[in-house]
Amino acid sequence: MSAPGHSAWRCAGVLLGSRGRGPTVPDNIVLIMRFHPVGGDDVSVVCEDFAGEPEALEAVARALDERRSLVLTRARYDRQDDENGVIINLANVVSVRVSRTDTAAAGQYL
Repeated sequence: MSAPGHSAWRCAGVLLGSRGRGPTVPDNIVLIMRFHPVGGDDVSVVCEDFAGEPEALEAVARALDERRSLVLTRARYDRQDDENGVIINLANVVSVRVSRTDTAAAGQYL
């Protein structure tokens, strides 16, 4: 079972539910997650917590459905050098774009 506030299938980069085969560490890719809050400027986060865009979007959607913050363990704000854990309060976010590239036409919106 996962800790409160974490999804049941993922915790700290280790996939849960591997049915006795031990923890599995995914081959994570670099994703750019751009959050657009109500009445504010976009916030861009470079993240390596997910195996791809679908997994990242599902984690965002699940956090929204459960009315909790999104927890990222391997993220950087606006391409800064330091990698940190980041907690994003989704209460005032109106859209999220997830892509492998940082262009205006790339990615998916929730």
